Amino acid sequence: MSKVFNVAETVDARNVACPLPIIRARKAMDRVAVGDIIEVLATDKGSIADFKSFAAQTEHELIDSREEDGLYKHYLRKTRPETKEKERVFTQTISNDELLRKIEEREFIRLVDVRERGEYVEARIPGAILIPLEELADRAANLLDLNDEIAVICRSARRSDYACQILTKKGFTNVKNVVPGMIAWTGPTINDGV
Repeated sequence: MSKVFNVAETVDARNVACPLPIIRARKAMDRVAVGDIIEVLATDKGSIADFKSFAAQTEHELIDSREEDGLYKHYLRKTRPETKEKERVFTQTISNDELLRKIEEREFIRLVDVRERGEYVEARIPGAILIPLEELADRAANLLDLNDEIAVICRSARRSDYACQILTKKGFTNVKNVVPGMIAWTGPTINDGV
């Protein structure tokens, strides 16, 4: 049986994708008192990784994340008076425009998409390989070459920031975070659902 929390506020982030669940949670955190718990209801599978990253970035405590029949429930405790996110940790970046130029000029760059399968199927960059963030640490060595130039993309450069840190710890030396990510991608995409 799942633990029941005394929730100060419930945030409805169903049927919206990154970054909206995080934005709504951040606003709720600003409204509650230190020590209070907010509950975030989401349908975006990527919200699992997003809220882990949000907690690490803000130092609020993610006390539980669970999935119940396609509904993701995240419980966060406010630990600081103000919600101040740290800057992106991973400093090596590549812009959307620079990535598009490399693709158009057929320069080799291994593009890794760390979003969830549903996000990837909905709209992906041709040639991108899918390795969801939750699987990256276990699958990277089998799918990627340590010497390749690797660009990591997600919806809004948050998950990909964390993914770049994971890859660097695994020994990959030429890794770049695609900023701002799919949210502002203007290049070609493939929709596998159509």
